[in-house]
Amino acid sequence: MKFATLVWRNLRRSPRRTILTMLAIALAAFTYSSLSSLPNVTRLMLSTPDSARRIVVMSDSGFFNRLPDSYKPKILAAPHVVAASGLVYFGGVYHGPSDQLGIAVDADQAELMWPDWGVTPVRAGEFRASATACLVPVAMMRKYGWHVGEQIILKGTIVPVDVTLRIADTLGGGAPPDSLLFRRDYLERSLGGSPTVNAYHVMLDRADSVPSAIAAIDEIFSNSAAETRSESEAEWFSTFINLDTLFAMLRAMAILVVAAVALVALNSVVIAVRERRTEIAVMRAIGFSPALILYLTVAESALLGVVGGALGCAATLLITKVLPFAFLPLGPIDLLAIVSPGVIVQAFVLSVAIGAAAGLIPALGSVRRSVVESIRAII
Repeated sequence: MKFATLVWRNLRRSPRRTILTMLAIALAAFTYSSLSSLPNVTRLMLSTPDSARRIVVMSDSGFFNRLPDSYKPKILAAPHVVAASGLVYFGGVYHGPSDQLGIAVDADQAELMWPDWGVTPVRAGEFRASATACLVPVAMMRKYGWHVGEQIILKGTIVPVDVTLRIADTLGGGAPPDSLLFRRDYLERSLGGSPTVNAYHVMLDRADSVPSAIAAIDEIFSNSAAETRSESEAEWFSTFINLDTLFAMLRAMAILVVAAVALVALNSVVIAVRERRTEIAVMRAIGFSPALILYLTVAESALLGVVGGALGCAATLLITKVLPFAFLPLGPIDLLAIVSPGVIVQAFVLSVAIGAAAGLIPALGSVRRSVVESIRAII
């Protein structure tokens, strides 16, 4: 208890410096946890066993060049194909132009297509029970304050028609946060034209069947008016944004912030230790061992890391709960509103490590001197 009191008194010597150091470490924890969440959650969604079995079949000219509805039976007849669903990107507006909500899909095989998205047979039955039914991710429900059974209207932007939908149920935690699913047959009836799709989502029997299934499906339509280009789900997602580049940028930003904060913390502790050279010399002279002085200094700086890390992690969790409404540059993909517990633990451990390392370096320098040298330095 005496040593704890000594550590506490040392921290209170310069309250401003102590608070600023803790806030700097809190910033590092917040930045690390925030920037690390997007890659972790995205990889989690794209690395499930079911995701590995899905491929996307789209026009060889690009996603927004439509394919005819007649392709679906031929895709279902291809080797290794378990289920297929036409996909139309609706991108409707709910509150403002940046919303871009809604993906129209086929309801007949929903439980086979997206089991990892939480589409159970019960939810699929609710989806098929009504033409206007839709399935909504939990994050989106929280974002807009919706509830099951509520009726919503999405105004068409890409597709020139508005749709009135009823929330039949929610999707599971594995679904992308922007994947509001509603029925394609309802959209096609609203449009009144010949049915076409942006792409086909296809579920295969095994993950190792992906290369052969892609080759077989593209061969079927190789000489058609609308040739296809099939890709795995992860490859298709990367066509919209280069994930490797994005993740590298986020990692670089996190590393730079953490490094800067570590230097700030180190400088702060070095100044604090230098100011206490007289006390350290006296403590050495009256019998305090170098190991004990080292322990007290590291404990003091590690405590700064503990408090700063706790503040930074708490800020991250608070923002994901209170402000899950900010759109990323990618569109309405609020992945930063999902922070995994592992990232929070990593951020906290990193904060404690920054604090402990910042105290260890100057403490080692102060205890390496002999008692005589320490006293001479202050005379």
